[in-house]
Amino acid sequence: MVVLGLLPPYTLEDVKRAYLDKAKKVHPDRGGTVERFRQLQEAFEKARQYTEFHKDRRSWIAARMNEYIEVQNVVQRLQEYGAEVTTHSNDWLAKSLGDFAQLTEAIVAVRLVDSPAVDEMIHFMVTEPAPLTPLERLELPGCQLSDETVLQLVMFQRLQFLDLSRTPISRRAVSVAKVLPALETVVVEGTSLGWWAKYRLKSLLQRHRESRPVTPFGV
Repeated sequence: MVVLGLLPPYTLEDVKRAYLDKAKKVHPDRGGTVERFRQLQEAFEKARQYTEFHKDRRSWIAARMNEYIEVQNVVQRLQEYGAEVTTHSNDWLAKSLGDFAQLTEAIVAVRLVDSPAVDEMIHFMVTEPAPLTPLERLELPGCQLSDETVLQLVMFQRLQFLDLSRTPISRRAVSVAKVLPALETVVVEGTSLGWWAKYRLKSLLQRHRESRPVTPFGV
């Protein structure tokens, strides 16, 4: 609230208005810096969660409880395939929400190694897109991936890291990087990809990193 320049009592409308006003001044396109804008984004997200929670605790908890149960069901299913699943909760919410902060848990990384059942797992993942929307990292080294399965990963628009090392993919599979704008790293060591395909992939990912926009949280 200090970063946003707000004094109590706080409303969600106050938070959004203060954020938009400050964003006009600190956005990199308006002469600000990426770091200052990132700090403003973080302050806005914290303030938004805080005001939503305190406005109607019961509704907030009920909504997050359903999402939490859905996430846990997906985690359990992925683990049944043999995957390691990493989740992340908004730790900063613990000061305001206590144990309820756990309800913000999200799946951010999935790792499956040397599995012949990877196509089946990915098929399950794309049929459960909501709990996996925050997915940022997917590691599938040594798995028996088909090109068609890799192309299904277009569902995960926040994906930043993809490990396809030692998989039987072709250059058709890595074309998925063209439609995943957040993707910055693709590991393809131990595949049949030639130097030209690797070079084009590297160039594409570099363009992703250079052109990645600085965008505000949903307002």
